[in-house]
Amino acid sequence: MKFREFTVNSHSTREFVDSGVEERNISEIKAYLDKVNSTVGKEKGFSLILMENGAAVYQSLDGSGGYGGVMIKAPHYIGLRLDKADHEVEVFGAFYMQSAVKKLYDLDLGSCWITMNGISQTQEDKLLAGQAGIIEHLLAFGKPAKKEGKTDKHKTVINCDTKYEQNPYGITMITTNDEARLSVVDTIFLHTWGNVAPFSEMEKRGVLDLLYYVRNSPSFQNIQPCRLILKDGYAELAVVNPDREENYTDAGIMLFTLEGLAKEMSFPSNWHFIKDDSGNTEYRRVAHFDL
Repeated sequence: MKFREFTVNSHSTREFVDSGVEERNISEIKAYLDKVNSTVGKEKGFSLILMENGAAVYQSLDGSGGYGGVMIKAPHYIGLRLDKADHEVEVFGAFYMQSAVKKLYDLDLGSCWITMNGISQTQEDKLLAGQAGIIEHLLAFGKPAKKEGKTDKHKTVINCDTKYEQNPYGITMITTNDEARLSVVDTIFLHTWGNVAPFSEMEKRGVLDLLYYVRNSPSFQNIQPCRLILKDGYAELAVVNPDREENYTDAGIMLFTLEGLAKEMSFPSNWHFIKDDSGNTEYRRVAHFDL
């Protein structure tokens, strides 16, 4: 499956069939999570926990955590455990939690990010099952209750005007499921914060398609807090409203999307976390990404 297709066609599943996932798929998912935990998670301070008994998890959290305050019922969940509340740990944890979304997608399974804001210490301890740390997110997963057909996709309606022929990527898109996306020029700056990157400059650098597709990176309540500052040979990823903790999770998801697209399009895809102690209240730099 091409990564570009994943970015366009992957959407949250909020209704699952009651039957669990086949054992062979559970074994493959478990092996993938174990590999992430042993090769990256231990070093970066997070782990992905497979919770096979979804009914017990749902019963424990119903009325507390959830998507938009509503707990999602699913046969299985994956918990994102963090050693501590730290922006770097949050970014790396979210990056690899989204990689689990891609793994599930490749297995024809649906998934949905769930926020654990507001759960009690007792509920969190139950999810951790004796492990130290905190859990801020779960990933509900299973077989979708409704298989999407061609007519069920999130069809895009474009505001077609005279500018569209000259700048098809700059037109804001409005989708049938209320997932309006900011246009490329609303999210990309050139050299410095606030300096809008001209369409012609992105095209000249050969990054227009990459930046067009990366807009599909999901974010909490579709707020799209991430911005890219194009430099010479690299970009810096930043978040607006840096005091909002969810934005660092969204930054990790964006980095996973950006890396996958960059690899597929033969761009350099190396990145590293930036510890930005500037105290800027408008935005905060999160990562350096080679382009």
